[in-house]
Amino acid sequence: MKPISSLDRLRLNILFEDLSDDAFQTLKPKLKERKFHENDVILEDESEGMELYLITAGRVKIVKRTRSGEENMLALLHEGDFFGELEMVDGRPRSARVVAMEDCVVFTLHKDDFDALLQASHPFTIRLMQMMSLRLRSSNTYFINELERSSRKAIVELRHMEQLNEAAKVVNSTLDLDKLLSLILDTALKIVEGDRGTLYLLDEKKKELWSKVLRGSELVTIRLPLGKGIAGYVGASGDTLNISDAYLDSRFNPEFDKKTGYHTRTILCMPMKNKDDKIIGVLQLLNKQKGDFTRDDEHFINALSIHASIAIENARLYESEKAYHRMREEVRLAARIQADLLPKVHPEIAGYDVAGTSIPAQVVGGDYFDYIPVDEHQWAVCLGDVSGKGLPASLLMANLQATLRGQTYPGVSVKECLSRSNKLLHRSTSIDKFVTLFYAILDTRTHRLVFSNAGHDNPYFHSEKNPVQRLSTGGIVLGAIEEFSFEESEIAFRPGDLLVIYSDGVADAMNKKEEFFGEERIAETILKYREFSARELMEKILSTVRKFVGKHPQFDDMTLLILKRKAR
Repeated sequence: MKPISSLDRLRLNILFEDLSDDAFQTLKPKLKERKFHENDVILEDESEGMELYLITAGRVKIVKRTRSGEENMLALLHEGDFFGELEMVDGRPRSARVVAMEDCVVFTLHKDDFDALLQASHPFTIRLMQMMSLRLRSSNTYFINELERSSRKAIVELRHMEQLNEAAKVVNSTLDLDKLLSLILDTALKIVEGDRGTLYLLDEKKKELWSKVLRGSELVTIRLPLGKGIAGYVGASGDTLNISDAYLDSRFNPEFDKKTGYHTRTILCMPMKNKDDKIIGVLQLLNKQKGDFTRDDEHFINALSIHASIAIENARLYESEKAYHRMREEVRLAARIQADLLPKVHPEIAGYDVAGTSIPAQVVGGDYFDYIPVDEHQWAVCLGDVSGKGLPASLLMANLQATLRGQTYPGVSVKECLSRSNKLLHRSTSIDKFVTLFYAILDTRTHRLVFSNAGHDNPYFHSEKNPVQRLSTGGIVLGAIEEFSFEESEIAFRPGDLLVIYSDGVADAMNKKEEFFGEERIAETILKYREFSARELMEKILSTVRKFVGKHPQFDDMTLLILKRKAR
């Protein structure tokens, strides 16, 4: 049997069903064969249309692109069908794009020949009108169905939006982190109709997920290593797992089911990400009440996680703020306690003028000075600097004060007091903590000062014979080693003699050029104002340091103690 040619197939086209054979034979020479490959664009939307297309082989699709860029298929045409007729009738540009879905063979009929056929063949005209009417009805049905589908979709999306808005209100209703985690989980389960679940937060430092669960009436913390189990996998990878049968997934651990009698069927496990797309936790939901968790469930949980992540971060910030305020209050109380440990007034020492102060670099400091009465004629004076700054230093300073006062009593020499204090500090502090200290006992009857220096900046002793004498006799810092024999020396205090003890925060005060105030400037200031009272000299030293430093911030505690014998 001789195969049917493409042109003969054209005779079977639905447009030519009522066309006579003679009329078709007259039309044949005017038809031009054209071939297209798969995905070829046969007609472009908005292009000029001068031809009618009749399909003899293959399939084509009629598509229309929306303003948003979405492509919608309007029709799928097969062998024996046709397209381009509207442009032949109304003479306007093409209203859609036509694309070959596979290799196609079509015949084209020019508009002039199409118009002539309409005039010559009444059956052809009727058939064309019937087909256009049929296609119009089909289009109407299609668009009505699309409108209904869009309406249903809009209603569902509106309901989801309302649910999401309500969920956002719920998760933002508290700043208590424990309550918030429970609210987020309950909200997620309610919306997706899950039975139970767990909300994990990520501990980046420990590479773990953690959550709080009820055991009886008590909230206990559980931890899960990243990468382990389903939640651990999601926390590490950031993937979403929607599992329809938990027992068929190798990552599922059935031990919980065995212990509790619960049977896990479906699992939706999703990462929770913040606004920077960083994973902060994992939400694991179990056993949807009807069927499996859906793609809509995933979309909703993903949207909820954005609000939940912000709420969690706000709760964490609130917790941090509360902790910060608690710490500030504790520091404020510590500063008050520390201030109470330092002398509030300068003592009346017969024949002597004394002054002292401590200016911490932070709210609390690590410098210490003191006047300790030994008996009615003896006074211990001391100034120390503990290692570190802030609260740790203030605690060690309090320890130092208690230790020294406990070892200062009649009959105990200066070096013995330091040896005992050193041993006690070594036993009560860590190896990296130590104290520098200048400690001396003044006898107001003999005007002799016995002193020992435990690694502290050498004080200045100003007298007529030696204006810049430094007092260095002593030993190592306190607390470094348990057993150490300190040395002591003695000097005479004559009328007008002056002792200036200071902490390294004075000498190391720095200006914006990163220059130190230095010991030379301390000595110069003492010599310049040596005739002033102890308090006035102290103020002159401090004001000179402030002028030198300018607006550069203080980085270390500054402490001064000045002891001056009055002139006769």
